[in-house]
Amino acid sequence: MKKFKLIFSAVVFTALFAGCGNSGDDPTPGPDPKPEGKEFHGVVFATGITNPEGSSGNVYVQTLPSLLPGKYDNKNSIPCGFGATPIVTESGNVYTFPDYMGNTKAEINRYRIMGDGTWKKEGALSIPAGASACNIVEASNEKAYVSLQGIGKVMAFNPVTMTKITDIDLNDLKQEDTRVAPAAMIIRDGKLFVGLNQMNAQYMPTRNNIEFAMIDVKTDKVEKHIVNQSLNMCFATRPIDAGSIFMDENKDIYFNCVGSFGFIPGLNGGIARIKNGSTEIDPDYFIRLNQTEVAGLSTKHADYISTMCYAGKGLLYAYISSNALAPDAMTNPYVAMTNVPVVIDLKQKTMTLINGMEISNPQGIAVAKHKSLIVFGSANKKATGFYTYNPETREVAGPIIQVTGNPCFFHSFEK
Repeated sequence: MKKFKLIFSAVVFTALFAGCGNSGDDPTPGPDPKPEGKEFHGVVFATGITNPEGSSGNVYVQTLPSLLPGKYDNKNSIPCGFGATPIVTESGNVYTFPDYMGNTKAEINRYRIMGDGTWKKEGALSIPAGASACNIVEASNEKAYVSLQGIGKVMAFNPVTMTKITDIDLNDLKQEDTRVAPAAMIIRDGKLFVGLNQMNAQYMPTRNNIEFAMIDVKTDKVEKHIVNQSLNMCFATRPIDAGSIFMDENKDIYFNCVGSFGFIPGLNGGIARIKNGSTEIDPDYFIRLNQTEVAGLSTKHADYISTMCYAGKGLLYAYISSNALAPDAMTNPYVAMTNVPVVIDLKQKTMTLINGMEISNPQGIAVAKHKSLIVFGSANKKATGFYTYNPETREVAGPIIQVTGNPCFFHSFEK
């Protein structure tokens, strides 16, 4: 039990999520996007400074006026909680979470970035101790939702006043031998789809169930418990990866099933979807990792998808983790070199290694769009920083931005 709890803490809590804008949130514009002057058009990134074992530390987030090459320390940054990096919404709000394991003040901060790149704190939302807040989506300028993994609830709150509206208790949806943990979320057609992680005492799934709660945004009532067993995958969405659920151009919802992170044979990960117009998981579509070879990868298969960013036209850019890449993956999962970048073709159901980048540890990973480029954070044996990948030429450059710490988050406001 102790071993599995350690592994889960490593791969869930400290393998930090990436900065890919979730185009499927279907939001109504939030508060005034141009407070006190010019709108910010630069980039935001975060780095994590960990202890030698990688089990705790600090995260710092900062801005740049553009993707400017150079070396950057953390002097011009603001702190945020370790294990849960920021959320940037379509409205321009930037939310920072407390420490995922509860080692900082239990509140979520909302910021605006001024035109000159400075930060303006505009409010704080108190949350219960031990809540393990992990994901936020905005429904309108008056309502947003935050997943509280540690207590099995989703909190609706006012993003302007940063005050609670109501708690939506999902604990009745737990399995007999697990507790329910709401994870990443998305809004489509007035319904909030909440990925449900079902965890036993070892912080692991026990069966191949893909589960969601569907909540009506007007009433904040749970309307449906969505369950699929036919695809033989589990652990719907990665809680600390906002991009692990998204909507494509057809309004089909795709999501990452993390499975058991490759530690329990038979409890599988991959990608599934909920088609437009349906509230059921599509029984005819899936990409199972144990059945899909990664072209160009020496170990052939991924154990789980660490973080991902949908770039349009059916192409998904991601980091995958393959435990076979590192001899110490099971004994030292915090810092083992197991993560490589790939492109996933959702239409062809293929996965292909992106050549030209080194293997990264699980804490120095990020993937995001910047204009026509894909940006990857990487903490590898040669350098730590942010690289660019050109999908047209397949050229990798970088690190363009070199950083102090693990590059764990990136978001671009430049279109």
